[in-house]
Amino acid sequence: MTDRADRPETGAPSEPAPILAPHGGTFAQVRQVVARMRGAPERRALAWLVLGLVATIVSNNMAQIWLNDWQGLFYDALERRDWPGFVSEALHFLRIAGTLLVLVVLQTWGAEMIKVQLRSWLTRHLLDEWLVSKRSYLLTFAGEVGANPDQRIHEDTRHLAELTADLGASLIQATLLLASFIGVLWLLSEQVKFSIDGKLVGIPGYMVWCALAFSLAGSALTWWVGRPMVGDNAARYAREADMRFALVRIVESAEGITLYGGEADERRSVDVLFGRVLAAMKRLVDDLARLTWVTSGYGWLALVVPVLVASPGYFSGAMSLGGLMMVVNSFNQVQTSLRWFVDNYSRIADWRATLGRVEALHEALSALDRPPGGNGRFDCIEDATDGVRFEGFELKLPSGRSGFATPDVAIERGEHAQIVGEMAAGKSTLFLAMAGLWSRGRGVIRHPPRDRMIFLPERPYFPIGSLAEALAYPDGPESHPAEAMTAALKAVGLDRLTGCLGDTVRWDRDIAFDEQQLLAFARVFLHRPDWLVMDDAMSALGAGERRRVFSLMDKLTGLSVIALSRSEDGDAFFTRTIELKRRNGDKRRAVLVRAA
Repeated sequence: MTDRADRPETGAPSEPAPILAPHGGTFAQVRQVVARMRGAPERRALAWLVLGLVATIVSNNMAQIWLNDWQGLFYDALERRDWPGFVSEALHFLRIAGTLLVLVVLQTWGAEMIKVQLRSWLTRHLLDEWLVSKRSYLLTFAGEVGANPDQRIHEDTRHLAELTADLGASLIQATLLLASFIGVLWLLSEQVKFSIDGKLVGIPGYMVWCALAFSLAGSALTWWVGRPMVGDNAARYAREADMRFALVRIVESAEGITLYGGEADERRSVDVLFGRVLAAMKRLVDDLARLTWVTSGYGWLALVVPVLVASPGYFSGAMSLGGLMMVVNSFNQVQTSLRWFVDNYSRIADWRATLGRVEALHEALSALDRPPGGNGRFDCIEDATDGVRFEGFELKLPSGRSGFATPDVAIERGEHAQIVGEMAAGKSTLFLAMAGLWSRGRGVIRHPPRDRMIFLPERPYFPIGSLAEALAYPDGPESHPAEAMTAALKAVGLDRLTGCLGDTVRWDRDIAFDEQQLLAFARVFLHRPDWLVMDDAMSALGAGERRRVFSLMDKLTGLSVIALSRSEDGDAFFTRTIELKRRNGDKRRAVLVRAA
């Protein structure tokens, strides 16, 4: 059984874990993302989509200017009661509206395709970073960022891609809209005249300055009120991930929970996690309510402010009603582009929180590639020699230390050695250390190349797929002939499964635990490694099944075996026993190696 006392817990914390943020600000994070994208296969498609979107937005803005000019002519015809002119401008509007409709559809398609390509790159890149040698396991010790990588890879990348495309498209549109209309508004500002001492006086760019002042005031107030939303969004996503992990764990452990009658306890645990989700949501509700005071109030003021600031020109007689409407519409276009920050602040806060979560995962994965050795860590080195050697070795556990009687131990090629350890001696941690998944301690572990070794834990892993895929894992089923798979199943006594090579079920749930362990040994006999390292891999097997497995291993020429277990097996298969013991300072020393 696994030494749980010597293994860090990776489940949901009893208290909310701190929300970890990546290093650097938002702009630094964006630069890092862009830098990583340079070598991505999706970059070319993304570049063309972005260029096409910009071209569509430019065309859309030109059509908006066309629409603005039309408004002046339309309202002037209406003011003159010019029926033919009114009908002509109404028909003209149909051409403008048709053009705008086509451009809007193209813009929507382009933005959605950018989401697809961006999510494709973000997800595939994180998967490439995550599912490499040892990282997926080592990440579980990285604190909060390693607790729910599934949400960051699946949900956060989707959300980040959608927000980036939507906000990016709207920002480009706002920027181009501003560039298109600020010159128009500057020229139209000449029509706004103030009557002073009977003279009409104009202020150069008057309406532009009004739009800038109005938007700047709204943006500053929005930023000040909405600042807490970034952290609160990140907290909510973390709490949602904790709850989803707990629910998935209940589904996976339903049998054990039911046998113990633990439903009420699980219900209380889930209720605590759900309470944290609700608390995070309520904080966001309060944030949004405060922000709505600003954004909605700003929106209502935007209806009347342009008319109020332009009205002196109309009442002075310097402009017609059509001219006033053109000025007001141009002001609204400029002000709309300038108020992009106000209108989108809650989504910007959401985007920043999501970007931070994705970048925190990337940084955590990159940090796993630390140089071995030093700082209380030992080296785990692949060696061309045909043995496993512990040199100056001591294992550091979360709750103490353990080791052999002497710091140097060698297990030679062809040996069948068992390492036994009392409870909490670190037996399972030593198993992980030999596999390169634990490095706290001192000294060096030298072992043959990993492709010549198989590590067999107590509970074997089987991928979701056919029995042939489970047997051949990590190779593809095409790597081994069906006859060899059938022979391996028969060799371990799983004759009943020989006709199921093409069946797809949950092999880690739908067959008994002892059959799972036998299936793992069938995989060993199929792959025929040079070295087999086991951690209580026969715990569920009966005496007859164990003898069968030992007999089969004896027939694998040159197979070296290291078995870690809680007690000495006593089987003649093992030629050597090594004892692993906890150390309490220097008072408790272990017994060395004895020949069987």
